[in-house]
Amino acid sequence: MKFGEFPLSEILGGTLAHSVLLPSGRLKKGHILSETDILELADNNITHVMTAILEPDEMTEDEVATRISAHISGDNITCADAFTGRVNLYAAKDGLAGIKEQAVNALNHIDEAITLATIAPNTIVTKGQMIATVKIIPLAVSRAAVEKVVAEIESGLITLYPFQPQNVVMIQTELSGSTDKLFEKAKRVMTHRLDVFNATLIDEVRCPHEETGLAETLRKKAAQGPDIILILGASAITDRRDVIPAAIVRAGGEVMHYGMPVDPGNLMLLGKMNGKWVLGLPGCSRSPKLNGIDLILSRIAAGQNVTAADIMGMGVGGLLSEYAGRPQPRELTRSTQKKPNIAALILAAGQSTRMGERNKLLLPYEDTTVLSHVLNQVKQAEIDDIYVVTGHQKEKIEPAVNSHEVTFLHNDLYAEGMSTSVKLGIGSLPDDVAAVLIILGDMPNISADILRQLMVEYEAGQDQAIIIPTHNGKRGNPILWGRVLFNEFERLEGDMGAKILLSEYAEYIHEVEVGSDAIFLDIDTYEAYERLRKT
Repeated sequence: MKFGEFPLSEILGGTLAHSVLLPSGRLKKGHILSETDILELADNNITHVMTAILEPDEMTEDEVATRISAHISGDNITCADAFTGRVNLYAAKDGLAGIKEQAVNALNHIDEAITLATIAPNTIVTKGQMIATVKIIPLAVSRAAVEKVVAEIESGLITLYPFQPQNVVMIQTELSGSTDKLFEKAKRVMTHRLDVFNATLIDEVRCPHEETGLAETLRKKAAQGPDIILILGASAITDRRDVIPAAIVRAGGEVMHYGMPVDPGNLMLLGKMNGKWVLGLPGCSRSPKLNGIDLILSRIAAGQNVTAADIMGMGVGGLLSEYAGRPQPRELTRSTQKKPNIAALILAAGQSTRMGERNKLLLPYEDTTVLSHVLNQVKQAEIDDIYVVTGHQKEKIEPAVNSHEVTFLHNDLYAEGMSTSVKLGIGSLPDDVAAVLIILGDMPNISADILRQLMVEYEAGQDQAIIIPTHNGKRGNPILWGRVLFNEFERLEGDMGAKILLSEYAEYIHEVEVGSDAIFLDIDTYEAYERLRKT
Protein backbone atom coordinates (compact mmCIF):
# COMPACT_ATOMS: atom_id res chain seq x y z
CA MET A 1 0.00 0.00 0.00
CA LYS A 2 1.19 3.46 -0.88
CA PHE A 3 0.34 5.94 1.85
CA GLY A 4 0.93 9.64 1.84
CA GLU A 5 -0.10 13.00 0.45
CA PHE A 6 -0.71 12.57 -3.28
CA PRO A 7 -1.75 15.00 -6.05
CA LEU A 8 -5.29 14.68 -7.34
CA SER A 9 -4.06 13.15 -10.57
CA GLU A 10 -2.93 10.01 -8.68
CA ILE A 11 -5.75 9.34 -6.22
CA LEU A 12 -8.63 7.98 -8.34
CA GLY A 13 -9.85 4.77 -6.64
CA GLY A 14 -7.68 5.44 -3.60
CA THR A 15 -8.90 5.39 -0.01
CA LEU A 16 -9.10 8.72 1.78
CA ALA A 17 -6.84 8.61 4.84
CA HIS A 18 -8.15 11.76 6.58
CA SER A 19 -11.58 13.33 6.39
CA VAL A 20 -11.96 16.43 4.20
CA LEU A 21 -14.64 19.06 4.78
CA LEU A 22 -16.23 20.41 1.58
CA PRO A 23 -19.18 22.79 1.01
CA SER A 24 -21.31 19.82 -0.03
CA GLY A 25 -20.43 17.85 3.09
CA ARG A 26 -17.65 15.79 4.60
CA LEU A 27 -15.66 13.20 2.70
CA LYS A 28 -15.00 10.72 5.46
CA LYS A 29 -11.88 8.74 6.21
CA GLY A 30 -12.06 5.42 4.36
CA HIS A 31 -14.07 6.87 1.46
CA ILE A 32 -13.14 5.47 -1.96
CA LEU A 33 -12.34 8.49 -4.12
CA SER A 34 -14.31 8.87 -7.36
CA GLU A 35 -13.95 11.22 -10.34
CA THR A 36 -16.74 13.40 -8.90
CA ASP A 37 -14.85 13.68 -5.59
CA ILE A 38 -11.65 14.71 -7.37
CA LEU A 39 -13.44 17.38 -9.38
CA GLU A 40 -15.00 18.82 -6.23
CA LEU A 41 -11.64 18.83 -4.46
CA ALA A 42 -10.12 20.69 -7.40
CA ASP A 43 -13.01 23.19 -7.49
CA ASN A 44 -12.19 24.01 -3.84
CA ASN A 45 -8.50 24.60 -4.56
CA ILE A 46 -7.39 21.38 -2.88
CA THR A 47 -4.46 19.96 -4.81
CA HIS A 48 -3.21 17.15 -2.53
CA VAL A 49 -4.90 14.80 -0.03
CA MET A 50 -3.69 12.06 2.30
CA THR A 51 -4.57 8.85 0.51
CA ALA A 52 -3.95 5.14 0.72
CA ILE A 53 -3.47 3.59 -2.71
CA LEU A 54 -3.89 -0.17 -2.66
CA GLU A 55 -1.63 -2.62 -4.41
CA PRO A 56 -3.23 -5.41 -6.49
CA ASP A 57 -2.66 -7.97 -3.69
CA GLU A 58 -4.36 -5.91 -0.96
CA MET A 59 -7.90 -5.69 0.44
CA THR A 60 -9.62 -2.64 1.91
CA GLU A 61 -10.17 -2.44 5.65
CA ASP A 62 -13.91 -3.11 5.30
CA GLU A 63 -13.32 -6.10 3.01
CA VAL A 64 -10.89 -7.58 5.53
CA ALA A 65 -13.18 -6.98 8.51
CA THR A 66 -16.09 -8.58 6.66
CA ARG A 67 -14.01 -11.63 5.64
CA ILE A 68 -12.55 -12.19 9.12
CA SER A 69 -15.85 -11.73 10.97
CA ALA A 70 -17.60 -14.19 8.65
CA HIS A 71 -14.87 -16.74 9.37
CA ILE A 72 -14.90 -16.45 13.16
CA SER A 73 -18.65 -16.13 13.77
CA GLY A 74 -20.41 -19.31 14.80
CA ASP A 75 -23.92 -20.33 15.79
CA ASN A 76 -26.36 -17.65 16.97
CA ILE A 77 -24.00 -14.78 16.09
CA THR A 78 -25.01 -11.84 13.90
CA CYS A 79 -22.40 -9.75 12.09
CA ALA A 80 -23.11 -6.09 11.43
CA ASP A 81 -22.04 -4.34 8.24
CA ALA A 82 -18.44 -3.16 8.13
CA PHE A 83 -17.67 0.49 8.80
CA THR A 84 -14.24 2.15 9.01
CA GLY A 85 -12.59 -1.25 9.18
CA ARG A 86 -14.79 -2.56 11.98
CA VAL A 87 -17.40 -5.31 12.19
CA ASN A 88 -19.30 -5.84 15.44
CA LEU A 89 -20.62 -9.29 16.36
CA TYR A 90 -23.89 -9.57 18.31
CA ALA A 91 -25.81 -12.26 20.17
CA ALA A 92 -28.81 -13.44 18.17
CA LYS A 93 -30.44 -14.88 21.32
CA ASP A 94 -30.19 -14.76 25.10
CA GLY A 95 -27.51 -17.15 26.23
CA LEU A 96 -23.91 -17.80 27.19
CA ALA A 97 -21.00 -16.45 25.18
CA GLY A 98 -18.75 -19.16 23.79
CA ILE A 99 -15.29 -17.69 23.23
CA LYS A 100 -12.31 -19.88 22.29
CA GLU A 101 -9.69 -17.90 24.12
CA GLN A 102 -6.61 -19.57 22.66
CA ALA A 103 -7.90 -19.07 19.13
CA VAL A 104 -8.58 -15.37 19.82
CA ASN A 105 -5.03 -14.91 21.08
CA ALA A 106 -3.62 -16.83 18.11
CA LEU A 107 -5.53 -14.61 15.68
CA ASN A 108 -4.24 -11.45 17.33
CA HIS A 109 -0.65 -12.72 16.94
CA ILE A 110 -0.82 -13.25 13.17
CA ASP A 111 -0.62 -9.63 12.00
CA GLU A 112 -0.74 -6.34 13.90
CA ALA A 113 -3.16 -5.01 11.30
CA ILE A 114 -5.88 -7.51 12.29
CA THR A 115 -7.38 -7.36 15.78
CA LEU A 116 -10.21 -9.11 17.58
CA ALA A 117 -11.63 -8.05 20.95
CA THR A 118 -14.26 -10.10 22.81
CA ILE A 119 -16.12 -10.23 26.08
CA ALA A 120 -15.00 -12.86 28.60
CA PRO A 121 -15.84 -16.52 27.92
CA ASN A 122 -19.08 -17.75 29.53
CA THR A 123 -20.45 -14.23 29.95
CA ILE A 124 -24.23 -14.12 30.32
CA VAL A 125 -25.58 -12.07 27.40
CA THR A 126 -28.92 -10.90 26.08
CA LYS A 127 -30.18 -10.83 22.51
CA GLY A 128 -28.62 -7.92 20.63
CA GLN A 129 -25.68 -7.53 23.01
CA MET A 130 -22.27 -7.01 21.38
CA ILE A 131 -20.00 -9.99 21.98
CA ALA A 132 -16.95 -9.17 19.88
CA THR A 133 -15.54 -6.65 17.45
CA VAL A 134 -13.12 -7.11 14.57
CA LYS A 135 -11.07 -3.98 13.92
CA ILE A 136 -8.61 -3.56 11.07
CA ILE A 137 -5.98 -0.99 12.00
CA PRO A 138 -4.67 0.32 8.63
CA LEU A 139 -6.74 1.17 5.57
CA ALA A 140 -5.64 -1.96 3.72
CA VAL A 141 -4.17 -5.37 4.49
CA SER A 142 -2.38 -7.84 2.27
CA ARG A 143 -4.56 -10.64 0.96
CA ALA A 144 -1.89 -13.09 2.15
CA ALA A 145 -2.38 -12.00 5.79
CA VAL A 146 -6.12 -12.48 5.52
CA GLU A 147 -5.77 -15.92 3.98
CA LYS A 148 -3.29 -16.86 6.71
CA VAL A 149 -5.95 -16.05 9.33
CA VAL A 150 -8.56 -18.12 7.49
CA ALA A 151 -6.16 -21.05 7.07
CA GLU A 152 -4.68 -21.14 10.58
CA ILE A 153 -7.50 -19.98 12.85
CA GLU A 154 -10.44 -22.30 13.40
CA SER A 155 -13.77 -21.08 12.14
CA GLY A 156 -16.70 -20.28 14.43
CA LEU A 157 -14.54 -19.39 17.40
CA ILE A 158 -17.21 -16.91 18.60
CA THR A 159 -20.51 -18.65 19.37
CA LEU A 160 -23.59 -18.21 21.50
CA TYR A 161 -25.12 -21.05 23.48
CA PRO A 162 -28.82 -20.14 23.85
CA PHE A 163 -30.61 -20.73 27.13
CA GLN A 164 -32.84 -23.79 26.85
CA PRO A 165 -36.10 -24.18 28.80
CA GLN A 166 -35.57 -25.79 32.20
CA ASN A 167 -38.09 -26.93 34.79
CA VAL A 168 -36.86 -26.26 38.30
CA VAL A 169 -37.98 -27.40 41.75
CA MET A 170 -36.82 -25.53 44.84
CA ILE A 171 -36.63 -27.05 48.31
CA GLN A 172 -36.18 -24.76 51.31
CA THR A 173 -35.36 -26.23 54.71
CA GLU A 174 -36.74 -24.87 57.97
CA LEU A 175 -35.38 -24.41 61.45
CA SER A 176 -37.12 -23.06 64.52
CA GLY A 177 -37.57 -19.33 64.04
CA SER A 178 -37.68 -19.44 60.23
CA THR A 179 -40.21 -16.97 58.82
CA ASP A 180 -42.54 -17.09 55.85
CA LYS A 181 -41.24 -13.68 54.81
CA LEU A 182 -37.72 -15.07 54.34
CA PHE A 183 -39.00 -18.05 52.35
CA GLU A 184 -41.17 -15.90 50.13
CA LYS A 185 -38.30 -13.50 49.47
CA ALA A 186 -36.03 -16.38 48.43
CA LYS A 187 -38.74 -17.79 46.15
CA ARG A 188 -39.36 -14.41 44.53
CA VAL A 189 -35.67 -13.74 43.94
CA MET A 190 -35.09 -17.23 42.53
CA THR A 191 -38.08 -16.93 40.18
CA HIS A 192 -36.61 -13.71 38.78
CA ARG A 193 -33.12 -15.24 38.54
CA LEU A 194 -34.36 -18.31 36.67
CA ASP A 195 -36.38 -16.20 34.26
CA VAL A 196 -33.13 -14.68 32.98
CA PHE A 197 -32.00 -18.18 32.00
CA ASN A 198 -35.31 -19.20 30.36
CA ALA A 199 -35.98 -21.51 33.32
CA THR A 200 -39.25 -21.91 35.22
CA LEU A 201 -39.76 -22.56 38.92
CA ILE A 202 -42.55 -25.18 38.72
CA ASP A 203 -42.67 -26.02 42.42
CA GLU A 204 -41.35 -24.76 45.76
CA VAL A 205 -41.63 -26.84 48.95
CA ARG A 206 -40.33 -26.67 52.50
CA CYS A 207 -39.19 -29.34 54.91
CA PRO A 208 -37.30 -29.56 58.23
CA HIS A 209 -33.55 -28.99 58.12
CA GLU A 210 -32.60 -32.60 58.91
CA GLU A 211 -31.10 -35.36 56.79
CA THR A 212 -33.86 -37.98 56.75
CA GLY A 213 -36.75 -35.64 56.01
CA LEU A 214 -34.82 -33.74 53.35
CA ALA A 215 -33.77 -37.01 51.67
CA GLU A 216 -37.40 -38.13 51.48
CA THR A 217 -38.52 -34.76 50.07
CA LEU A 218 -35.70 -34.91 47.55
CA ARG A 219 -36.73 -38.38 46.35
CA LYS A 220 -40.34 -37.27 45.90
CA LYS A 221 -39.40 -34.15 43.97
CA ALA A 222 -36.89 -35.98 41.79
CA ALA A 223 -39.67 -38.37 40.79
CA GLN A 224 -41.52 -35.42 39.20
CA GLY A 225 -38.73 -35.25 36.60
CA PRO A 226 -37.49 -31.66 36.92
CA ASP A 227 -34.33 -30.64 35.09
CA ILE A 228 -32.84 -28.98 38.16
CA ILE A 229 -33.47 -29.29 41.92
CA LEU A 230 -32.33 -26.39 44.09
CA ILE A 231 -31.89 -26.82 47.83
CA LEU A 232 -31.67 -23.68 49.96
CA GLY A 233 -30.86 -24.56 53.53
CA ALA A 234 -31.97 -22.70 56.63
CA SER A 235 -28.34 -23.18 57.64
CA ALA A 236 -25.37 -22.86 55.29
CA ILE A 237 -23.51 -25.97 54.14
CA THR A 238 -20.27 -26.07 56.11
CA ASP A 239 -18.96 -29.57 55.28
CA ARG A 240 -19.45 -32.45 52.84
CA ARG A 241 -21.01 -34.38 55.76
CA ASP A 242 -23.49 -31.60 56.57
CA VAL A 243 -27.27 -32.05 56.32
CA ILE A 244 -27.78 -31.14 52.65
CA PRO A 245 -24.94 -33.20 51.08
CA ALA A 246 -25.74 -36.12 53.39
CA ALA A 247 -29.41 -36.01 52.35
CA ILE A 248 -28.46 -35.97 48.65
CA VAL A 249 -26.38 -39.14 49.13
CA ARG A 250 -29.09 -40.79 51.26
CA ALA A 251 -31.64 -40.08 48.51
CA GLY A 252 -29.44 -41.86 45.97
CA GLY A 253 -27.71 -38.84 44.51
CA GLU A 254 -24.04 -37.89 44.10
CA VAL A 255 -22.12 -34.95 45.47
CA MET A 256 -19.79 -33.92 42.63
CA HIS A 257 -18.16 -30.85 44.20
CA TYR A 258 -18.51 -28.67 47.28
CA GLY A 259 -17.31 -25.08 47.42
CA MET A 260 -16.27 -22.69 44.68
CA PRO A 261 -13.59 -19.96 44.31
CA VAL A 262 -16.26 -17.32 43.72
CA ASP A 263 -17.33 -14.63 46.16
CA PRO A 264 -20.18 -14.21 46.88
CA GLY A 265 -21.10 -17.87 46.43
CA ASN A 266 -18.32 -19.87 48.09
CA LEU A 267 -20.61 -22.38 49.82
CA MET A 268 -22.18 -23.86 46.69
CA LEU A 269 -22.67 -27.60 46.22
CA LEU A 270 -22.90 -29.36 42.84
CA GLY A 271 -24.58 -32.73 42.64
CA LYS A 272 -26.65 -35.05 40.47
CA MET A 273 -29.54 -37.40 41.01
CA ASN A 274 -31.17 -39.61 38.40
CA GLY A 275 -29.04 -37.82 35.81
CA LYS A 276 -30.46 -34.41 36.79
CA TRP A 277 -28.72 -31.51 38.47
CA VAL A 278 -29.03 -30.94 42.23
CA LEU A 279 -27.57 -27.70 43.58
CA GLY A 280 -27.05 -26.85 47.22
CA LEU A 281 -27.38 -23.07 47.31
CA PRO A 282 -25.27 -20.58 49.26
CA GLY A 283 -27.15 -18.08 51.40
CA CYS A 284 -26.29 -15.25 48.99
CA SER A 285 -28.68 -16.77 46.44
CA ARG A 286 -31.44 -15.04 48.41
CA SER A 287 -30.10 -11.81 46.91
CA PRO A 288 -30.67 -10.82 43.27
CA LYS A 289 -27.05 -9.63 43.12
CA LEU A 290 -24.78 -11.57 40.76
CA ASN A 291 -23.21 -14.45 42.67
CA GLY A 292 -21.76 -17.90 42.17
CA ILE A 293 -25.06 -19.62 41.55
CA ASP A 294 -25.55 -17.51 38.40
CA LEU A 295 -22.30 -18.86 36.96
CA ILE A 296 -23.53 -22.43 37.45
CA LEU A 297 -27.16 -21.96 36.40
CA SER A 298 -26.19 -20.09 33.23
CA ARG A 299 -23.98 -22.96 32.05
CA ILE A 300 -26.59 -25.59 32.81
CA ALA A 301 -29.33 -23.58 31.09
CA ALA A 302 -27.08 -23.13 28.05
CA GLY A 303 -26.73 -26.89 27.72
CA GLN A 304 -23.14 -26.98 28.96
CA ASN A 305 -21.75 -29.63 31.28
CA VAL A 306 -20.37 -28.46 34.61
CA THR A 307 -17.57 -30.37 36.28
CA ALA A 308 -15.55 -30.01 39.46
CA ALA A 309 -12.63 -28.86 37.31
CA ASP A 310 -14.82 -26.16 35.73
CA ILE A 311 -15.74 -24.81 39.16
CA MET A 312 -12.17 -24.88 40.44
CA GLY A 313 -11.17 -22.89 37.36
CA MET A 314 -13.48 -19.98 38.18
CA GLY A 315 -11.10 -18.21 40.56
CA VAL A 316 -9.78 -15.64 38.09
CA GLY A 317 -12.70 -13.25 37.77
CA GLY A 318 -14.45 -15.00 40.63
CA LEU A 319 -14.23 -12.01 42.98
CA LEU A 320 -17.52 -10.49 41.94
CA SER A 321 -18.15 -6.78 42.33
CA GLU A 322 -18.80 -5.36 45.77
CA TYR A 323 -21.43 -2.80 46.61
CA ALA A 324 -21.90 -0.50 49.56
CA GLY A 325 -24.87 -2.34 51.06
CA ARG A 326 -23.22 -5.75 51.08
CA PRO A 327 -22.07 -6.95 54.52
CA GLN A 328 -18.32 -6.75 54.98
CA PRO A 329 -16.15 -9.74 55.98
CA ARG A 330 -16.75 -11.04 59.51
CA GLU A 331 -13.60 -9.57 61.00
CA LEU A 332 -14.66 -6.00 60.16
CA THR A 333 -16.95 -4.08 62.48
CA ARG A 334 -19.30 -1.30 61.49
CA SER A 335 -17.10 1.29 63.17
CA THR A 336 -14.15 0.49 60.87
CA GLN A 337 -16.10 0.90 57.65
CA LYS A 338 -15.66 4.01 55.58
CA LYS A 339 -18.70 6.24 55.30
CA PRO A 340 -20.26 5.57 51.86
CA ASN A 341 -19.99 8.28 49.24
CA ILE A 342 -23.52 9.31 48.26
CA ALA A 343 -24.01 11.48 45.17
CA ALA A 344 -26.98 13.53 44.00
CA LEU A 345 -28.29 13.27 40.44
CA ILE A 346 -30.56 16.19 39.53
CA LEU A 347 -32.80 15.67 36.49
CA ALA A 348 -33.14 19.00 34.67
CA ALA A 349 -33.49 18.02 31.01
CA GLY A 350 -37.27 18.10 30.53
CA GLN A 351 -39.07 20.26 27.99
CA SER A 352 -41.69 21.77 30.37
CA THR A 353 -44.28 21.31 27.63
CA ARG A 354 -47.24 22.13 29.88
CA MET A 355 -45.66 25.41 31.03
CA GLY A 356 -45.80 27.08 27.65
CA GLU A 357 -42.67 28.97 26.66
CA ARG A 358 -41.36 29.30 30.22
CA ASN A 359 -38.93 26.76 31.63
CA LYS A 360 -40.33 25.75 35.00
CA LEU A 361 -36.86 25.17 36.47
CA LEU A 362 -36.00 28.84 35.99
CA LEU A 363 -39.18 30.27 37.53
CA PRO A 364 -38.71 32.42 40.67
CA TYR A 365 -38.90 30.55 43.95
CA GLU A 366 -38.30 32.22 47.31
CA ASP A 367 -35.18 34.31 46.74
CA THR A 368 -33.85 32.30 43.79
CA THR A 369 -35.18 29.90 41.11
CA VAL A 370 -36.82 26.50 41.36
CA LEU A 371 -33.70 24.59 40.31
CA SER A 372 -31.31 26.72 42.36
CA HIS A 373 -33.49 26.17 45.43
CA VAL A 374 -33.25 22.41 44.93
CA LEU A 375 -29.46 22.66 44.57
CA ASN A 376 -29.24 24.76 47.75
CA GLN A 377 -31.03 22.03 49.68
CA VAL A 378 -28.74 19.36 48.25
CA LYS A 379 -25.68 21.35 49.29
CA GLN A 380 -27.09 21.94 52.78
CA ALA A 381 -27.51 18.18 53.10
CA GLU A 382 -23.69 18.03 52.78
CA ILE A 383 -23.65 16.15 49.50
CA ASP A 384 -20.43 16.99 47.70
CA ASP A 385 -20.85 15.08 44.42
CA ILE A 386 -23.72 16.79 42.59
CA TYR A 387 -24.53 16.01 38.96
CA VAL A 388 -27.10 17.96 36.93
CA VAL A 389 -28.43 16.42 33.71
CA THR A 390 -29.44 19.09 31.20
CA GLY A 391 -31.21 18.80 27.86
CA HIS A 392 -33.91 21.24 26.82
CA GLN A 393 -32.64 24.85 26.96
CA LYS A 394 -29.21 23.79 28.19
CA GLU A 395 -27.93 27.22 27.18
CA LYS A 396 -30.28 28.80 29.76
CA ILE A 397 -30.11 26.19 32.53
CA GLU A 398 -26.34 25.96 32.91
CA PRO A 399 -25.58 29.69 33.22
CA ALA A 400 -28.48 30.12 35.64
CA VAL A 401 -27.04 27.65 38.16
CA ASN A 402 -23.36 27.94 37.29
CA SER A 403 -22.62 29.46 40.70
CA HIS A 404 -23.31 26.07 42.28
CA GLU A 405 -20.47 23.57 42.44
CA VAL A 406 -21.97 20.90 40.21
CA THR A 407 -20.99 18.70 37.29
CA PHE A 408 -23.17 19.22 34.22
CA LEU A 409 -24.08 16.26 32.02
CA HIS A 410 -25.82 17.13 28.75
CA ASN A 411 -28.36 14.66 27.40
CA ASP A 412 -28.69 14.96 23.61
CA LEU A 413 -31.55 12.43 23.71
CA TYR A 414 -33.70 14.28 26.25
CA ALA A 415 -36.68 14.36 23.87
CA GLU A 416 -36.84 10.54 24.05
CA GLY A 417 -37.87 10.63 27.70
CA MET A 418 -36.68 10.66 31.28
CA SER A 419 -34.99 7.26 31.03
CA THR A 420 -32.27 8.71 28.81
CA SER A 421 -31.34 11.26 31.47
CA VAL A 422 -31.34 8.68 34.24
CA LYS A 423 -29.14 6.28 32.26
CA LEU A 424 -26.72 9.04 31.30
CA GLY A 425 -26.44 10.18 34.89
CA ILE A 426 -25.99 6.71 36.39
CA GLY A 427 -23.44 5.79 33.74
CA SER A 428 -21.42 8.93 34.49
CA LEU A 429 -21.01 8.36 38.22
CA PRO A 430 -17.46 7.64 39.43
CA ASP A 431 -16.59 4.21 40.78
CA ASP A 432 -16.31 5.50 44.34
CA VAL A 433 -20.00 6.48 44.47
CA ALA A 434 -21.76 3.91 46.66
CA ALA A 435 -25.29 5.27 46.19
CA VAL A 436 -27.16 8.08 44.45
CA LEU A 437 -30.18 10.21 45.24
CA ILE A 438 -32.15 10.74 42.03
CA ILE A 439 -33.84 14.11 42.48
CA LEU A 440 -36.36 15.77 40.20
CA GLY A 441 -35.35 19.35 39.47
CA ASP A 442 -38.94 20.59 39.74
CA MET A 443 -39.53 19.61 43.40
CA PRO A 444 -38.32 22.73 45.27
CA ASN A 445 -40.02 21.83 48.56
CA ILE A 446 -37.65 18.90 49.06
CA SER A 447 -35.59 19.91 52.08
CA ALA A 448 -32.07 19.17 53.20
CA ASP A 449 -33.57 17.44 56.23
CA ILE A 450 -35.47 14.94 54.04
CA LEU A 451 -32.31 14.19 52.07
CA ARG A 452 -30.33 13.65 55.27
CA GLN A 453 -32.97 11.25 56.60
CA LEU A 454 -32.66 9.08 53.50
CA MET A 455 -28.85 9.06 53.65
CA VAL A 456 -28.78 8.19 57.35
CA GLU A 457 -31.06 5.21 56.74
CA TYR A 458 -28.84 4.00 53.90
CA GLU A 459 -25.69 4.31 55.98
CA ALA A 460 -27.29 2.40 58.84
CA GLY A 461 -28.57 -0.51 56.78
CA GLN A 462 -26.50 -3.46 55.58
CA ASP A 463 -28.87 -5.05 53.06
CA GLN A 464 -31.10 -2.18 51.99
CA ALA A 465 -30.11 -0.65 48.67
CA ILE A 466 -33.29 1.34 47.94
CA ILE A 467 -34.40 4.03 50.38
CA ILE A 468 -37.84 5.54 49.70
CA PRO A 469 -39.42 8.50 51.51
CA THR A 470 -43.03 8.05 52.61
CA HIS A 471 -45.70 10.16 54.25
CA ASN A 472 -48.94 8.73 55.65
CA GLY A 473 -48.16 5.43 53.99
CA LYS A 474 -47.65 6.86 50.49
CA ARG A 475 -44.34 6.73 48.65
CA GLY A 476 -42.72 9.78 47.06
CA ASN A 477 -39.46 11.23 45.71
CA PRO A 478 -36.48 11.40 45.76
CA ILE A 479 -35.35 7.77 45.97
CA LEU A 480 -31.88 6.68 47.00
CA TRP A 481 -30.39 3.81 44.98
CA GLY A 482 -27.38 1.70 45.95
CA ARG A 483 -24.69 0.80 43.42
CA VAL A 484 -25.77 -2.85 43.37
CA LEU A 485 -28.71 -1.78 41.18
CA PHE A 486 -26.94 0.71 38.91
CA ASN A 487 -26.71 -1.73 36.00
CA GLU A 488 -30.47 -2.30 36.11
CA PHE A 489 -31.13 1.25 34.91
CA GLU A 490 -29.97 0.24 31.41
CA ARG A 491 -33.30 -1.55 31.02
CA LEU A 492 -35.30 1.68 31.18
CA GLU A 493 -36.73 3.11 27.97
CA GLY A 494 -38.65 6.21 26.87
CA ASP A 495 -40.31 8.19 29.65
CA MET A 496 -40.05 5.23 31.98
CA GLY A 497 -38.93 6.20 35.46
CA ALA A 498 -36.80 4.07 37.76
CA LYS A 499 -39.85 3.12 39.84
CA ILE A 500 -40.49 0.21 37.50
CA LEU A 501 -37.56 -1.55 39.20
CA LEU A 502 -39.12 -1.33 42.64
CA SER A 503 -41.47 -4.27 42.18
CA GLU A 504 -38.63 -6.54 41.12
CA TYR A 505 -36.33 -5.66 44.01
CA ALA A 506 -38.79 -5.30 46.86
CA GLU A 507 -36.43 -7.10 49.24
CA TYR A 508 -33.94 -4.23 48.93
CA ILE A 509 -36.45 -1.50 49.81
CA HIS A 510 -36.50 0.41 53.09
CA GLU A 511 -39.18 3.04 53.60
CA VAL A 512 -38.62 6.18 55.67
CA GLU A 513 -41.48 8.26 57.05
CA VAL A 514 -40.33 11.86 56.53
CA GLY A 515 -43.34 13.69 57.95
CA SER A 516 -43.85 15.96 54.93
CA ASP A 517 -45.90 16.01 51.74
CA ALA A 518 -43.03 17.76 49.94
CA ILE A 519 -42.08 14.36 48.53
CA PHE A 520 -45.26 14.45 46.36
CA LEU A 521 -45.19 18.06 45.15
CA ASP A 522 -43.71 18.85 41.75
CA ILE A 523 -44.39 21.47 39.09
CA ASP A 524 -46.15 20.27 35.96
CA THR A 525 -48.27 23.32 35.18
CA TYR A 526 -48.16 27.02 35.93
CA GLU A 527 -51.15 26.52 38.26
CA ALA A 528 -49.24 23.89 40.21
CA TYR A 529 -46.31 26.28 40.45
CA GLU A 530 -48.52 29.03 41.92
CA ARG A 531 -50.02 26.61 44.44
CA LEU A 532 -46.58 25.40 45.45
CA ARG A 533 -45.34 28.93 46.05
CA LYS A 534 -48.20 29.50 48.46
CA THR A 535 -47.62 26.36 50.54
